[in-house]
Amino acid sequence: MSTRVEKRIKLIPPDGGWGWMVVTGAALSNIFNQSMLSMFSLLYGDALEAMGHNTKGAAIVLSTMLFVTNFGGPIAGVIVKLTSTRFVAILGACSCTLGIFLSGFSTNIWHLIMTYGFLLGLGLGFIQNSSFVAMNSYFKLKKSRAVGLANVGTGIGQTLMPHVVRFLLENYGFRGTCMILGGLSLHGIGGTLLIQPVERHMKKVEEDVIIDDKVHLLEEKHKNIVIDKNLTINGELIYKPNNSEKNGKHFENGLNLEHNVNVKSNSDISKSKKGMLRKIYDLFDISLLSSPRFLNIIIGIALTVTSIQNFSLIFPLFLQKVAAMDKQQTANCMSAVAIADIVGRLTLPAFQDKYKIKARLMLIMTSIWLIIVRQVLAYQTDLNVLILMSCLYGFGRSMIIVARNFAISENCRIDQVPAAVGLDVQFKFKPKRSTAMALDKFTQYVNIYTVNK
Repeated sequence: MSTRVEKRIKLIPPDGGWGWMVVTGAALSNIFNQSMLSMFSLLYGDALEAMGHNTKGAAIVLSTMLFVTNFGGPIAGVIVKLTSTRFVAILGACSCTLGIFLSGFSTNIWHLIMTYGFLLGLGLGFIQNSSFVAMNSYFKLKKSRAVGLANVGTGIGQTLMPHVVRFLLENYGFRGTCMILGGLSLHGIGGTLLIQPVERHMKKVEEDVIIDDKVHLLEEKHKNIVIDKNLTINGELIYKPNNSEKNGKHFENGLNLEHNVNVKSNSDISKSKKGMLRKIYDLFDISLLSSPRFLNIIIGIALTVTSIQNFSLIFPLFLQKVAAMDKQQTANCMSAVAIADIVGRLTLPAFQDKYKIKARLMLIMTSIWLIIVRQVLAYQTDLNVLILMSCLYGFGRSMIIVARNFAISENCRIDQVPAAVGLDVQFKFKPKRSTAMALDKFTQYVNIYTVNK
């Protein structure tokens, strides 16, 4: 007997097919939900002033929302394991819709904390985690393109929503605007319904498997043998150890029973029952934190994404207070960022795939790009220059958004991706909390600066 070759059916991700519908659904959800993150100053700024709160109140609402979004990441990862990505995505979209709608009825800052801070934050955390996990399971070779196209939805929302919000505020007021935005957010629920279990769409491919007949026959011969703690095979006693051998190694006809067979005992069964802490440890995949490389990646991503999101929050304030732009000019600059962001999300993933560039290297290069652009932008007051710098910033920002989750998934198993993404967003909370509170100090400085000019 020798080796032989058999053809076997293997299931692989479709790398397309219904996966593009999942991408479309994720993009639709991002248009009306993820884009709300950068609309806070434009939408709720006047409402907070009417409630008697300054930028410190805005920092409290924002830090609450960021905390809930990041804390919702690990929870979403666990729920994905217990249920499905579709259930988590729908739950997140419903939470976003409810949060946006109810925020229009806020009469004090606590109402905004509960609606915008808690409900919207929780929904965004669930959508971010479940959308990436769904696309990661559907795509293999075209993964970066798929995520880039899905994130284009966020760019489209950030391009159109400033103008929509400005128009709605001028014609329908704060409450009417929130009610209409809540209605638009319902489209996100329709998008999440397009997520289906990947098992329904797996492709069947034939592959040649080399089989060793000797090993195959040996496995077939011994597959039903069960040896218990009294060293019986299928109930028949084969060996009775003496006292001196009970703590040592057992041999029967040259067979090392300790290393070559499965010895079952009551103590082994009791050890297999996991305690509550062990179950939580496995459920959240805390073992990922034992990898220095994984820790380095998620800490670096946390700092980078925190700087991007906080810059997006203060950018409208900078344009209005420092650069002396009106609302229309501010909306134009924000739209320039979003348009360049869309172009980057469409082109940079293809560039990355073509030249096989690792996601970590893309993160390093684009982070340096953003540092230079933001330093130059901070000293500009001319509208044309600001629009140009906004385009350069948006182009660089797009690759951070696309590559961050790939850098994580490249350094863990596919079954650990939900928990890994959840741990990543959890790590973002600490820098976000401190920087969100620092916004108050920044805006106080801006107000003093503009008065003294």
